[in-house]
Amino acid sequence: MIPMDAVLIEQVTINLLENAIVHSGSILPIDFIVEDHPEHVSFIVRDYGKGLSEEKLQNLFETGTYNNSRSSDSRKGMGIGLSICKTIITAHHGTLSGRNHADGAEFCFTLPKAEALASEK
Repeated sequence: MIPMDAVLIEQVTINLLENAIVHSGSILPIDFIVEDHPEHVSFIVRDYGKGLSEEKLQNLFETGTYNNSRSSDSRKGMGIGLSICKTIITAHHGTLSGRNHADGAEFCFTLPKAEALASEK
């Protein structure tokens, strides 16, 4: 079991998927991977696009830093934002990270299992 506010975690997941669709610049499918580990579960959103600039990587989770000013997409800015995603995941005792891989960008968040949280107390 993963103790969580399902609505908030759904919002984080949707935001990461939408960011991959809007900002990757790719028409290739996006991977959504869930990995079960002994003490946590990882959720990975991987795109096969242009990746993230070094400048964006340094400030990825600061308010207002992840946007594509060249985009004419009318949905730009409609998501909850990476800084809010980070706050939600941190409030759930998890982690959120972003990085480039050989063929695009990848975001991963982890949520601890109930047993892992209980053992910390």
